Amino acid sequence: MFTIDELFYGSVEQKRANAHKIFKDMESGLANLPKIKEKLADIIILSEALNRQMAAMTMFSLCASCGQKKGGGCCSAYMSNETDSILLLINLLLGVNVKRQRDDAFECCYLGNKGCTLLVKPMFCLNYNCRWILTGNSPEVIVELEKAASAVLRTQYGLEQILLVEIEKNNEKNNV
Repeated sequence: MFTIDELFYGSVEQKRANAHKIFKDMESGLANLPKIKEKLADIIILSEALNRQMAAMTMFSLCASCGQKKGGGCCSAYMSNETDSILLLINLLLGVNVKRQRDDAFECCYLGNKGCTLLVKPMFCLNYNCRWILTGNSPEVIVELEKAASAVLRTQYGLEQILLVEIEKNNEKNNV
């Protein structure tokens, strides 16, 4: 049984452990719900479109080089805590191996050698456009990036709401 506080607050390790426990306990039930299957399929398509847009803007190399600087840039260790159990659960449902990639005080623990290892990312990670991104691209290109990120976030939010309802149902069932 999980409370809202347990799902959204606590250490990175606690949130990851919660996501893995929910996945272990509920994965088959969640993965077989048509509304969840549909949202997961949508997230894959929308995330791929966002990744193509980001690649066209050379954001991966730009962000990776910034992330390697002292303090980690946007991908700092502080950003690891922007994840929550539901976001990590969605990644698990998508087949992502949600594990710590690094253990230092500078970079996000989900930052791998080729960028973020999470397919579904925290809102901040998809909405933050630093001056290097903004000055290196035309306003039209930035608008396309924002549209792609917004589409992912809308679908992600919808899926999170469905998952919270299912987790609550599971909590109630286990309390009977």
